[in-house]
Amino acid sequence: MIQFNIHRFRKLAQWSLTCDKSFYLRKFLQVFVLLTLLFLANTTNFFQFNVNGANRNYAMCSVITIAVLLINFIIGPSTMFTSMKGKHDLQMLLMLPASNFEKYLMRYSTWIVLMPIYLVAFFSADLIQYAVNTLMGSENVLFVTTDIYQRLSSIMLPVQYVPAAAIYTVIIFSLSLHSCYVLGGTFFRSNKYAWILTTLVLIVLCMLLLFLSPEKTVGISSKASTHELVIEDVIYVLWLFVNFWLSYRLFCRTQAVGKFVNL
Repeated sequence: MIQFNIHRFRKLAQWSLTCDKSFYLRKFLQVFVLLTLLFLANTTNFFQFNVNGANRNYAMCSVITIAVLLINFIIGPSTMFTSMKGKHDLQMLLMLPASNFEKYLMRYSTWIVLMPIYLVAFFSADLIQYAVNTLMGSENVLFVTTDIYQRLSSIMLPVQYVPAAAIYTVIIFSLSLHSCYVLGGTFFRSNKYAWILTTLVLIVLCMLLLFLSPEKTVGISSKASTHELVIEDVIYVLWLFVNFWLSYRLFCRTQAVGKFVNL
């Protein structure tokens, strides 16, 4: 039976944030340093192909930023347990006065907490590249944020002509892929490279499906009719719920085994 108490969950969240603060700080520094170096490399005159100072330099910065956020959304759940510091934190999680659902929900929220942290790292890196370019007297100085907004605005115009069913299918497929890393993060919970292992498993499964499929296609077909897209949506939604259900059941089973053997 699923039990949830908001007051108990709040205390659990406070413990989890305190426990994982070094993990979040490390992730912030990694993304901040990475984005800062990449922004400076693509917007300053460090390389010969950047001497013209054209806006095309900001395109790569925008692509990198969006890629970081999308990657965090897809594979972020695989960090559900890798943020914990070994056996001691696992024992603490086991003994905390909270239900399994509350504990699972808090661990799943790890990637959600990372999203605003990555945004802060992005804005900080963007501010640094703008300041450096301004001090160097570079032409066509922009915030990467401005470039992203302009490019997304230009993309939204042709997207209006894309069938709504196709857009829904892409969104649902992305959520299903997200759920795969939720399951992988739980299954490979003792491995800090859970996202790599999950990716390898997905590659193997795709190869098997491609081999067994009579049409030799895997994923979303660009020529699919609306009826076929609806069927794909149903399959992806079922896939999503199954992955989350298996992940939660696996977590509960691990908790029960941990209590029995005291880890």
